[in-house]
Amino acid sequence: MNKKYFIPMFAILAIALVSAGVYIVNSFVITSDVYEPFEVSYAILGDAGNWNGEDTCSEYNGTWVEGTDVDVEGLYAGEQRKVCVKINNLGEGDVDYVIESKILNTNNATYEKCAEAFPEVQKTGTADASSETIDGQEVIVDDDAPIVNDCRIQISVGRGTPED
Repeated sequence: MNKKYFIPMFAILAIALVSAGVYIVNSFVITSDVYEPFEVSYAILGDAGNWNGEDTCSEYNGTWVEGTDVDVEGLYAGEQRKVCVKINNLGEGDVDYVIESKILNTNNATYEKCAEAFPEVQKTGTADASSETIDGQEVIVDDDAPIVNDCRIQISVGRGTPED
């Protein structure tokens, strides 16, 4: 065989080997949805009066409500409540959560007074797989909190880890 044919033949062979890659024998496709693992409900300890500072969310045996707005009328300076959150993790994996309070008032003067009386708080934790996780946060109105009407405080539960 003539040597001048070897170089093009090796080039074609090299291209064929590179482009051949992997020969697929068989394959399958997985189709799946992602479901919401959290069922969240709330309770407020001391809703009928001042929270005693001792009762825990885990001990609470009253009614838990699901994401509805609640008007607690008002709190006096020095009063306290405990906001409890119950997360029922329906999934079979542990899921990180964040509980966050946020002042929703848009008027700057009202926002500042509300933020002084009810500081914004963020708590993180992990909801264990296939179980209930109960967490809570004290709400204590500072002794020198300004008088203000209709503070709107959103308590939210999110999945995942908060951004820094």
